[in-house]
Amino acid sequence: AQLDDTIARVVAEDVDVLSTLLTTRRFYVASNTADQVAGSDRDRTANVLTIYDYRGSVAPTQDDRWVTLPATERAGVLTHPAWLGSHGGNLENGPSLVHRGKWIRENLLCEDVPSVENAVGEVQLRADEEHLSARQRVANATESDRNCMDCHGQMNSLGNAFEIYNHAGFLRAEDHGNAPDGTTTVVNAPDDSLNRHYDSAIPMMEAFSQSRHVKRCFIRHTFRFFMGRNETAKDACTLSQMEAAYDERGGSFTALLEALVTSDTFLYRHEEERK
Repeated sequence: AQLDDTIARVVAEDVDVLSTLLTTRRFYVASNTADQVAGSDRDRTANVLTIYDYRGSVAPTQDDRWVTLPATERAGVLTHPAWLGSHGGNLENGPSLVHRGKWIRENLLCEDVPSVENAVGEVQLRADEEHLSARQRVANATESDRNCMDCHGQMNSLGNAFEIYNHAGFLRAEDHGNAPDGTTTVVNAPDDSLNRHYDSAIPMMEAFSQSRHVKRCFIRHTFRFFMGRNETAKDACTLSQMEAAYDERGGSFTALLEALVTSDTFLYRHEEERK
């Protein structure tokens, strides 16, 4: 619910929406003041704020519950604990990076990752490697096999950047005796400007927020959601109109939707679509 509120505020403010979603550090959090939270509930809300890396007092007012988090620790909705937990594994040293990298490849870069059913063989993280970090275990299981890397090469480098967080969205204080490692080098993004080294998910999300390719992927997903189908070559003009409207009004999601719902693509159904 707190992530939903954070997203809703960005959309309602309607300024540079995509970039803000990917870089905002202003999150909506729970109150932790003693007059509002008692007993075990106080412990629960304290834990919530620990996930957000915030140690200050949060009063129960709407304004006070909007907290700006440290610039070195969070950047955008993909570093929000709710997203990280939803796209993490069950264990802190499990393959969360694979799930997160797959989501980014498909939803921010609009590229397909082959289904696991097409895998050449079953890959499991080794039980005798529990002393290693999650990224080391995933690397050992996938990166020495070219067949594995046909798919994992699309996911691992993107997910590695998020290994400064554990499976539940907490910042890692340490990683099995090592310093948390979110460094990664992306070499196969469809936008060349994204193919570079990153120290963690934070600079990576900042780079993604400025990518024209990511913006166009965002527009395509918007089209698909409201049209109920994937785009085709015949929709190119509508997609161009949506992008132009978004840019002309300073990254306005409202303008993006207005361009879609006033287009012939939205207003008229072609004969072949009825069949």
